[in-house]
Amino acid sequence: MPPLTHTVVEQIDDITSRTSTEEIAAYLQDALGQRVAAYLVGAADPKQIGAYTRGANISDVRARRLREGYKVVRMIATPYDAETAKAWLFGTNSRLDDQAPIEIIAGATRTEQFADVRRAARQFATAEV
Repeated sequence: MPPLTHTVVEQIDDITSRTSTEEIAAYLQDALGQRVAAYLVGAADPKQIGAYTRGANISDVRARRLREGYKVVRMIATPYDAETAKAWLFGTNSRLDDQAPIEIIAGATRTEQFADVRRAARQFATAEV
């Protein structure tokens, strides 16, 4: 497993910027499952993620949640795996006032909210075991 370094985080940011919404939705659907991916972006219908993989219109807020969720999942899956990332998303987190990261992302609208979750993910992924 490659460690999560500053360089790897920058690569994840770059990849996220260059990857289409369709590809990101497909990655999250595969890594987390359709229901969890839908919850992550705040969609009530899990089928919406499948629609996004096929190019359906997505609101700016949901697209941002999709991209930010992708970054977080990739940060954790890089040194660990997708299952660990999924478990981390649902676990309460002391760095996030004991909220589950997925709940914050699903309701996030402000940059600070996304930054808090990214920072917590980075701290988790770089922690010594």
